[in-house]
Amino acid sequence: MDKLFGTSGIRGSMSEITPEFSAKLGLCAAAFYDRGSTVIVARDHRPHAQIVEMALISGLIAGGVNVLESGVSPTPAVLWAIKEFKADGAIVVTGSHTPPEIVGILFFKNDTSELDRDEEKTFEEMFLSERYTQVPWNEVGDFEYVDVREIYIERVLGSIKSEHICDSRVVIDPGNGAASGILKEIVELAGADVIAINDTLDPRFPKRDPFPRPENLAKLGALVKSTNADLGVATDGDGDRAIFAGDDGRVYWGDISSAMFAIDGIKNRNINSIVVTINTSSIVEIVARKFGGKVHYCDVGPPSIASKMKETASGLGLEESGKYIWSDCIFYGDAALSTLRMLEFLKRTNKSFSDIVQELPKRYLMKIAIDCPNEIKSIITRELEERIGRLEIKPIRQLIKIHNGFKVIFCDDSWLLFRPSGTEPKYRIHSESSDEEDSKSLISLGFELVSNIIKRHIG
Repeated sequence: MDKLFGTSGIRGSMSEITPEFSAKLGLCAAAFYDRGSTVIVARDHRPHAQIVEMALISGLIAGGVNVLESGVSPTPAVLWAIKEFKADGAIVVTGSHTPPEIVGILFFKNDTSELDRDEEKTFEEMFLSERYTQVPWNEVGDFEYVDVREIYIERVLGSIKSEHICDSRVVIDPGNGAASGILKEIVELAGADVIAINDTLDPRFPKRDPFPRPENLAKLGALVKSTNADLGVATDGDGDRAIFAGDDGRVYWGDISSAMFAIDGIKNRNINSIVVTINTSSIVEIVARKFGGKVHYCDVGPPSIASKMKETASGLGLEESGKYIWSDCIFYGDAALSTLRMLEFLKRTNKSFSDIVQELPKRYLMKIAIDCPNEIKSIITRELEERIGRLEIKPIRQLIKIHNGFKVIFCDDSWLLFRPSGTEPKYRIHSESSDEEDSKSLISLGFELVSNIIKRHIG
């Protein structure tokens, strides 16, 4: 690998993230965190995650770092424990929402956020130049097993008011991921009646893939409606994402729940500044503006969200994939916390999920991906930036640049997003408007612009 980090952490197959590679990563991490530091290490339940975890631990200890190992744990559970153990950081081996054969490695700091982009670059440079070393035999780190489960339960329950949860009924679907069992326990202890499906650890993810999205959550939605539940929630493989189903059985992308959390944050949690990823619907900014809040945009992924939250002193960070981050808790998504805080919001409003959805602004979001050689992606982005301001479409309110793309927001809150894929040879275009035909026109314009540039460069 000439580049380690993607949108969030390091990911790959076992042919890429081998035991040898993982041990070297551990040695590099020891140099990065510094000799004598203490790091919590955990994993999800995929069989190859254990191989990678053990190799990482060997490298960490050989590099002089003390390891607290917590075994199979949801990623947010590990992060809540960082402050409890006064650890200098954490490393979680998890494929998260990716297919079962993929393994990933997430690196966290002592404030519970992932390494930011500059820190990732520093880590990569250390790794690729082999600026790490094994310590003498009598200076190796210590190893100890710790249980983060009770810490997790206590901290999440301490972050909500249980009187706002009682008498709620929830259907949960951990998807046979790492949140199986413990998500149900937390929501029940908060006072809700819980119905659970896909609630046992199974690394094959036999009922649905680990990526929760409306098209693979029909069973969750149907069960919410048939049992007269207030809410349904599905998580990903490591328990940070939360995709919600309303009382009417409809399953919604995270834009809708993000808008609800924005309203709750501004009205009830003294949060006036909110961070959203660049691909998030304008519905969040519209409702935030209505209630007196301000929205800041950032690149996709938890590292970018957390960095922007700290930069802007924002109390809430949101992503349409189902990641919701509150600065008073941890700088990462947590499905259990998100579920309880959504129940709190519903009780405060004394309205159903579907009723609130009807009150939100109507938006039409469209997405396409165009085949595009990787080597001309940066050229396309540069030429698009040069051309977009000269086009007579409609007045532009804001142009937001990210490291590999940009978003054009028009004065009527419609927008176009241009963003090359980081994982495949495609260029992605998103459009959104309050008018469906306008959204179609914008996506057609984006398609024409990108296609013409591609044709000009590859013939």
